[in-house]
Amino acid sequence: MKKVLSALLAIVMIFTITVPAFAAQETASANYDGNPVIIVRGIDFAGLTYENGEKALNVSAGTIFSALMNGFFGMLKLKDTQSVLDGVFLAAKEIFDPISCDAEGNSKYADVSMKQYPLSMDNYPDFVEALPDGAEEGIVKTAIEKYGAENTYFFTYDWRKTPEQIADELNGYVETAKRSSGKDKVNIICASMGGMVTTAYFYYYGSDNVESAVFLSGAQNGTYVCGDALNGRIVFDSDVLVKFINNATDDNFFLKVFIGVFDMLGVVDFIADVANEMVSESFDRGNDLMLRDSLGAFCGFWALCPDVDFESGFENIFGGHEEEYPVLVEKINGVKEFVFSTEEALSGAMEDGVKISFVSNYNSGLVPVYEKANLNGDNVLEAELTSNFATIAPLGETLSKAYIEGADPKYISPDNVIDASTAVFKDNTWFVKDAPHVAADYNTGFSEFTFTLLESDAQPTIDTFEEYPQFMIADEFLFVSPLK
Repeated sequence: MKKVLSALLAIVMIFTITVPAFAAQETASANYDGNPVIIVRGIDFAGLTYENGEKALNVSAGTIFSALMNGFFGMLKLKDTQSVLDGVFLAAKEIFDPISCDAEGNSKYADVSMKQYPLSMDNYPDFVEALPDGAEEGIVKTAIEKYGAENTYFFTYDWRKTPEQIADELNGYVETAKRSSGKDKVNIICASMGGMVTTAYFYYYGSDNVESAVFLSGAQNGTYVCGDALNGRIVFDSDVLVKFINNATDDNFFLKVFIGVFDMLGVVDFIADVANEMVSESFDRGNDLMLRDSLGAFCGFWALCPDVDFESGFENIFGGHEEEYPVLVEKINGVKEFVFSTEEALSGAMEDGVKISFVSNYNSGLVPVYEKANLNGDNVLEAELTSNFATIAPLGETLSKAYIEGADPKYISPDNVIDASTAVFKDNTWFVKDAPHVAADYNTGFSEFTFTLLESDAQPTIDTFEEYPQFMIADEFLFVSPLK
């Protein structure tokens, strides 16, 4: 009898807990009369799958690190750098083969594609039920709670395609959302590479269909790691490496001591010197073995190459081989036209009345394997680019006293790391210290800040919200407060 009563009590408790939640969502949905919202996600390697749903790329950071270490120690043992590196390149080519593209820049395998959700989220209950709290999925979860699943769209895409092809697909989402909602416009939250995709949409389709857009850690200006990689500027700097490890292991005292001892003994310098020698001797060979036919064939990567690196990168990858890839070269030239027009596309959208906000996170290290890895960023992208060219001191440093004395104090961050006055959209760009890449997780202060920007009645500026000044800091739970 007690078991029966316990079961009944549990059912009643579940009902009383879940009914208000469902009722709240239904009420929010019923009372919401605004624009549908499209969340444009960033690059997603894991999203590329076979027709049966199996992931096309089954590789982890640990797998890559293990392969690199095996190659490194194999070179020391055999004292034959080129043979070992050839093996590493060929192994990498095999690992990435399932998601590789052909000589025309199309998916090499027809049965590999990106999992997509072309209708509103209420059509995918299983997906919605399993949404995690983090990253882009967390943003989707918040949007569903605020606006209803029928007003929320999640745009995923095959990032290997050209920005024009991806913009075509995004346009389909926009038209579907407008038609289903009966509204004339949509709102967009774009994250990481989604910043490039949204900018491409403005470039190819204009901005008449968009009322508001928030760029979170947006790659609208590309990323230097991509530009350096395409130009062969793979550099292992021991100081940057140590700084990166220390920054990534704030709470691990023993690891910090371990790395510090290695650094003091010169071990880190030795590893960096050997790695740099290997790279300098092998890039051309690696280009012939795999880079040109893998990295070079991803049109989406070219869309992430900063304009200052584009032409030299193209010459580095395809110089002397253009006739072998006529279709791909034509596509890349089209990508180039877009890359050199991103500022024009964003400025035009703002002039046409789209309310656009940019959020740039900083105070984290970047992957320490490229020339500009000493820049300040959010673990993934450089803050200089996500902020549309604010002046930012390298990680762990501040702007010089002379620089600060000659700058407009309104745009200098309280920690003297950033001068926002050089940003293209200086009054529409916010900086959050200590926040990671794409930080608007569900039920966090950062998320609340993001949706406040999205819902602003007029173009928000750094002076619009007292609680959200231009410079903020995030705590470990991603709640934001003014930086002091």
